[in-house]
Amino acid sequence: MINHEIEVNYHHSMPIQLRWMDADAFGHVNNTMYFQYYDTAKMNYFRTVCPEIVGKVAIVTVHLEADFMHQVYTKDGEVTVQTAITHIGKTSFTIRQQLVGKDGEVKCIGETIMVLYDTHKGEKVDFTPEWRAMIEDFEKRKL
Repeated sequence: MINHEIEVNYHHSMPIQLRWMDADAFGHVNNTMYFQYYDTAKMNYFRTVCPEIVGKVAIVTVHLEADFMHQVYTKDGEVTVQTAITHIGKTSFTIRQQLVGKDGEVKCIGETIMVLYDTHKGEKVDFTPEWRAMIEDFEKRKL
């Protein structure tokens, strides 16, 4: 269950253009598309904040949940995904994201737990102090 009581400061934002194919016949964006928008913003976050992780290890989703608050329509043109890492463990971390409409209204809040994974060895990988420092510097707080 996503804890809506915690305050999250989002330092990463990415606009997402809404496409005709994202919606049903009524122009309503299908809720499964939100996860694709979140994935796109996650990769942009990692490439921006800690590019040293990308390509060195796999970043694997182990838990995903979302609370949908308001509908999104393709006529809106675009939405913004805001992303923050809210917790870092030894091998896992938690990402909080929200989908925000052009009107500023939060449409959905999602939370993903991910692990760093070495695909060659078939095992989880520890966060290095350098990776943690890059993320904490970007997030402007200790995790």
